[in-house]
Amino acid sequence: MKKNITYFGEVEINSPQETNEVKVTIDSHQIELDLNFYDGVPEYDWVAEYENYTKGLKQYKADVEAAIRSDYEDGGDVKEYIDFHLEELDASIIDKVLASTDASKPKEERLLSALKLVRIGFYPGEENYAVWDYSIGREIADMLVVVNTDSTGKINYVTWES
Repeated sequence: MKKNITYFGEVEINSPQETNEVKVTIDSHQIELDLNFYDGVPEYDWVAEYENYTKGLKQYKADVEAAIRSDYEDGGDVKEYIDFHLEELDASIIDKVLASTDASKPKEERLLSALKLVRIGFYPGEENYAVWDYSIGREIADMLVVVNTDSTGKINYVTWES
């Protein structure tokens, strides 16, 4: 049985493809969305759960970005990500990334503000229901700041990975 799913269009809901991908614009930035069923289709109404999550997407994005800032301020993984890139990237690359940021702020703050949402992966039936990936630029660095939420938007954890 096919259903029209927000962002993805027509999807076979009882036996969807293992991964469904689409590019969308959120807050005037193009990002990738993917809907993943690596462990099969959940027994419950995953479509309703997904649709409910997408209704809160803007608020969840605000919450995720607040968690990123909080993790940075607490000296967590995001601070480590920022420090790593300031140390490892060539100064000319850092300058390019920082070009559109507020020059009156410290480099660390500016690099933090350069983090942009690049992907949200949805995993119906999983504890980490939505995986939010942020980058300073995929052409610049393969490392991502990653925030995992449950199906209600509650943040499970913030980390960085490649």
